[in-house]
Amino acid sequence: MDVSTLLNGDKDCCHLSNSTKNDSRTINAFKQEGFSLFELLTTLSIITILSLTIPNVSAALIYSNKIAAAINKVSGDMSYARSEAITRGRNVELCKSENGQTCTNRNQWESGWIIFVDNNKNRRREASEVILRYQPKIKGINITYRGTASSNYIRFRADGATGVNGTFAFCSDTEGLYKKALILFRTGRLRLSETRTQGRAISCENYRL
Repeated sequence: MDVSTLLNGDKDCCHLSNSTKNDSRTINAFKQEGFSLFELLTTLSIITILSLTIPNVSAALIYSNKIAAAINKVSGDMSYARSEAITRGRNVELCKSENGQTCTNRNQWESGWIIFVDNNKNRRREASEVILRYQPKIKGINITYRGTASSNYIRFRADGATGVNGTFAFCSDTEGLYKKALILFRTGRLRLSETRTQGRAISCENYRL
């Protein structure tokens, strides 16, 4: 065997040695990319927790949005009725209505309401009296109102005052976990609250859905 063969043999030897090292590194890399038992259990635990909490978070968001939307509708129409009473210099009534034409004493405020100019001040909408706004039924939420006068209508006088105090209660679930109150003052002003007047709890026992 000549010197060149020996040298080539050494190179082949070295080449085989390097190949073996590369194969070893590849095997180790595959081993490092895998999950340990602890990591796998931790991942499964996180997935389980998320699967349980995400539906609850979604439900809470839906209920909160329903209440916020209902509060905006009531407060917006109350402010509108007050403004129209001042502008027109006449009584403007907001009353429960199921048909968008006449007032009703049935059901609660989620069934709908109308705003009209009460020219003869009889608290009832006559055929000749102008309807300023109509709110159809609001689904998926209960709205109750209790006032020092009637619970079926609210009158705004020409000075913007109502002369009565009252509270709207908004409930969007049977357990009463999602609820708000809108408090009406004699001046016609409104205040959003977590409780009824004097800190009393908001009751959702009349929930009907």
